[in-house]
Amino acid sequence: MNATATTGTSVPERIAARAAADPTHPAVVEGASILTYGRLRARAAELARRILESGAGPDDVVAIHLRRGTDLVVAATAVLTAGSAYLALDTEEPAGRARTFVTGAGAKLLITDAELAGQVATPGVRTVLVDSPSDVNESAEYEPTAPIPPSAAAYITYTSGSTGQPKGVVVEHGGLANLVSWYGEQYALTPADRLTQLARPSFDAFALEVWPCLAHGATLHVVPQELLAAPADLTAWLHREAITVSFVPTPLAVELIDLPWPRDEDGAVRLRSMLVGGDRLGHGAPSGLPFALFNNYGPTEGTVVATCGQVATAGAEGDAPPSIGTPIRGVSAYVLDPAGQPVQDGEPGELYLGGAGVARGYLGAGARDAEKFSDDPFADGPGGRRYATGDLVRRDADGQLHFLGRIDDQLKINGVRVEPGEVEAALLKQTGVLAATVVAHRTSPDAPASLVAHAVLTDGTDASEVRRRLAEEVTAVMVPVAVVPVDALPLTPHGKVDRAELSARPLPTPDTDADADPGNAYRTPLEQQIAELWTEVLGVSPVAPSDSFFDIGGDSLRVIRLVKAARRQGLVLIADDVYMYPVLRDIADAVLKSSQSDE
Repeated sequence: MNATATTGTSVPERIAARAAADPTHPAVVEGASILTYGRLRARAAELARRILESGAGPDDVVAIHLRRGTDLVVAATAVLTAGSAYLALDTEEPAGRARTFVTGAGAKLLITDAELAGQVATPGVRTVLVDSPSDVNESAEYEPTAPIPPSAAAYITYTSGSTGQPKGVVVEHGGLANLVSWYGEQYALTPADRLTQLARPSFDAFALEVWPCLAHGATLHVVPQELLAAPADLTAWLHREAITVSFVPTPLAVELIDLPWPRDEDGAVRLRSMLVGGDRLGHGAPSGLPFALFNNYGPTEGTVVATCGQVATAGAEGDAPPSIGTPIRGVSAYVLDPAGQPVQDGEPGELYLGGAGVARGYLGAGARDAEKFSDDPFADGPGGRRYATGDLVRRDADGQLHFLGRIDDQLKINGVRVEPGEVEAALLKQTGVLAATVVAHRTSPDAPASLVAHAVLTDGTDASEVRRRLAEEVTAVMVPVAVVPVDALPLTPHGKVDRAELSARPLPTPDTDADADPGNAYRTPLEQQIAELWTEVLGVSPVAPSDSFFDIGGDSLRVIRLVKAARRQGLVLIADDVYMYPVLRDIADAVLKSSQSDE
């Protein structure tokens, strides 16, 4: 149950050592661009100097607003090198939300580039451009002013907050170093390895992809954005780039592992390990999968990964979802009852995490920290802390942990933690919304969860307009697929909103009567078939012929699911069709023309 914390040398010091040992080795590959370790060290050291000269120092927060790619990696490395903590912002987030994070974190600086400069500029926060200077001295030595202590802040990641406010999680260098060391041992990393970077920078998976790779001298390959919606093309790219270890979010991974995998002429597969996480894995590995599949679990407050286990072939463990494995080295896992006492193996309980991975806490949280972070009475020595995950698990006789669900109302949508309270708070700010409750909705037990808002609206308030305004203020994963008007929210006998009853409600069905609304009637059986597919994939109904896939909850992962669902029904549909013709009526016309041209 218990584990000894392992920290080791800090990440920027390990990267610098790798650069000194082999400066010409590729560190980051983005398309045709290759950044060597020597160049990474030089650019990061130069930017770190500018960070320090601009007034940021140890434990200060430096925000980064850059797209996925080489510059983002350089900027994050520079912030760690300067001894500061980075706050990576998502360039796809609404600008107002990003500025809120910059202000809330008390950022001293904002690192961006010439193209994005000004988008999230914040009063009182100095802007530094990352654009590569031509006169960087590649032979300059990295000389840290002092070793970075394990207790220093490394990065900040915001998670959804149950009170309606996002929470900034402060992860320390000790936890990050422990993650990096475990990762290197678990997956036997060497400089010959090639890893991937595909997570958005605002997700903590970014840290899992980047720092173990660079700290072990391997090469990081930036995945082109368009491949995230094209699984077959992504598998070909992974093979072509000779990727050996890759993290893939669970919803995308389940698409990849069902595809034929490219092989060399001798039949070899270059990928040896695929890590999945961010959502519940529903089944084991397909028979004959030519690489090892690992299921990772961990909240942001536990430094990305807290438990890990190799996934057995489907059928080997019955119909139950795979376990989330056992604690990684340096991490403790306790399964406790409401009184805080360990439960027997096989009994459900709340999962608590201890050891090196426990984050410092929430930015400016005060009492909120005490609710989730506390002294660890089971630690081997004094000073141990633990984190209450809010996840319900059970431990089997072999020590494997099995995820059972949440003990509170927190949801996971597309692999991202979403607090309904945060979405509800944003809805209540909209004109005409008197009350609102956000729940998860599934079209079937096996279908992915979607957010649905049930709202009491004033007379004349249009629900679709409320949803449109909300989409301008919150990140895409937090936008409900539908805002359903209700006269009143149902209550439990204890006077609380009955979320379970709302989740079980069927969504309104489309009115396809041409006389009622000729503009929204289905003209052909094909339009109705595609509308039914949209309902299956998005969990939203009604779907009108004039609706746009992306306006009613579609995203890159749901494009993948739509293509797969269409294929099962014999429809010839590719991801590019959805992006080119997002409106239902238009895509139906395109599919019809394509089928006619093939005859």
